[in-house]
Amino acid sequence: MARWRYKTSTHNLPAMVSESERVIQCDDKGHCLVHDLPEKNLAALEKILNAEGDKGWELIQCHYHVGELLCLWKREEEGAKKS
Repeated sequence: MARWRYKTSTHNLPAMVSESERVIQCDDKGHCLVHDLPEKNLAALEKILNAEGDKGWELIQCHYHVGELLCLWKREEEGAKKS
């Protein structure tokens, strides 16, 4: 059976893009909409995803919360038996 290791990471969205370029808008209940993604914004997100992927982490989910992107990751523990 595979054994998994989990981690979380947060990423400051305002630091990634200027206020005028903001493409993720959320209401006070946590419902978010993504608007016209310019290539520059996609590159910032891809950089995060690829950096963690290079370390063996698989993205489970990302959620927006109070100006930050909260990401949940998993990877299989080394030496874990598969059934």
